Amino acid sequence: MALVAALLIVFVVVVVAGVVAFQILPRIFPTIKKKLPAQSTISYFQLVPVSFILAAKLYLIFDLFLHLHVEQPFMSWQGVFHICFTLYMWSNAVFNYYAAVFFKPGYPQTQKEYLENRSNVKRYEMCSKCERIRSFGTHHCSWCDTCIEMMCHHCPFTNNCVGRRNYSYYYLFLTYAFFGLIYAAYLTFFPFWSCVSSAINDTDYIKDVLFPKAPYKLPFMKYAATKPPKDYDVLMKAVYQLPPGVCQELGLHFTMFLPVVFIFIFIALLFIFQSTLLLLDMSLVDFYDAGRRATSVRDFFRILKVGLLKKRKFRFETLVLNKRSAWWRFFIPSFNDVDDSTSVIE
Repeated sequence: MALVAALLIVFVVVVVAGVVAFQILPRIFPTIKKKLPAQSTISYFQLVPVSFILAAKLYLIFDLFLHLHVEQPFMSWQGVFHICFTLYMWSNAVFNYYAAVFFKPGYPQTQKEYLENRSNVKRYEMCSKCERIRSFGTHHCSWCDTCIEMMCHHCPFTNNCVGRRNYSYYYLFLTYAFFGLIYAAYLTFFPFWSCVSSAINDTDYIKDVLFPKAPYKLPFMKYAATKPPKDYDVLMKAVYQLPPGVCQELGLHFTMFLPVVFIFIFIALLFIFQSTLLLLDMSLVDFYDAGRRATSVRDFFRILKVGLLKKRKFRFETLVLNKRSAWWRFFIPSFNDVDDSTSVIE
């Protein structure tokens, strides 16, 4: 169990390092991009640690934290509810994440494809970089080196552009991850707070384990030290001789609340921002363009107000609402079942 927690932390670091190495640094130093492996190879490299993180969190919830909230989780209605709700949120988040990674965002037709059945067409707009037909919402992605239909942005955590064909998966992933992490924070908060409060109130633990040589006193605890202990054995003793009760039962796992909160804050910011963009009827590229066009802060908010007051939210209808044939399909792991083969330029 301790190995699972240790590997979980290692893989979180690997994911962040991979995003920095494969997505952020090449943007700052373009010469690095030429030395990187193929984009599909990078995607598989990122999926290995992400898959382990998702599986490890599910394992830790079932094996540790669920038993702290329900005495017999597999033998009571309350436990069955927790189990079903956890699996429901987890399966939806995982399904939509993988779909956002593997589904193509939607590429416009090339000039040859577009003119094949349009012999009478004389006027059209074409991208000078990739020679694809440009239409409303189409932008050229410098990372993918091609135009994307109704592009929102290039996501470093999926190593894929977010566009017309996969935006619904990306947004649903954020939605289920947001509410699922609220639930995970609820499960991990009370053990964390119980353990921390027990350690603060246990003066013997502070005096004999944490700071055995501390001569000074502080108002909020009986014993303290001017410097934290540097001895490795003392630190390990502090971990494995936690106060009795929940602390000893969980061991180092009581700190799981901290990474859960960190990930929740990150996902919450993405979810709120993407929801705001849908209300403004803008993509991330449009949002940046509005900032560049605005002559002042007041002018920038005036541009945002125009999008906010639109009665019809075209991007929400096109990218999310009209992707499924029935409303209930948004609440289960499901592929887009509405015919999406027609280009938006038609």
